[in-house]
Amino acid sequence: MARAVASYEATLEAVEHEIIVVKDESSWPRACNVGYERSQGDVIHWTADDLEALPGWYTDIPAFLENDELPAPAVYDYRRDGHFSNAEDGPDGAKTWFTRIPLCRRDQAERIGLWPEIIYFADIWFSEKARAVGIETRLLYSYAFVHHWCGIGRVDSKENLDKSGRDLADLRIELAKEA
Repeated sequence: MARAVASYEATLEAVEHEIIVVKDESSWPRACNVGYERSQGDVIHWTADDLEALPGWYTDIPAFLENDELPAPAVYDYRRDGHFSNAEDGPDGAKTWFTRIPLCRRDQAERIGLWPEIIYFADIWFSEKARAVGIETRLLYSYAFVHHWCGIGRVDSKENLDKSGRDLADLRIELAKEA
């Protein structure tokens, strides 16, 4: 957590911001909802304690938000020169299916709604719900992070992944009904 917060403080020192730390919730999506409800800013960025923001991560964000799009980041495993873990999502600037580290304007968040409190795949739902309300997700390689893959508190057992997959399928059915 200290590394994550320090990376944001270092990269955002010239930008007005608030950092809201939410601990000990039942799931990451629940923590995202609590943080959103506590936030005051016009731009909301959800992150995790095992992510490190890289210099310049936010500089190209305004153009995406002005176009009513969600940026999808470049995510590197363990270090900046590590494996680019989502290269299969497409080239810089391409539309993609989801953002691993969601960021949006407050009015976009209101259109999307609160996160479903499922163990995994809520970030996938976030982009799918955004698309359902007319907000595309597009890759932005300058929006970059290192994922340190902290295992503490992770619950990625086969049972939890299977349940989350079923929960996401149910949420997709609800999205289709809303369309």
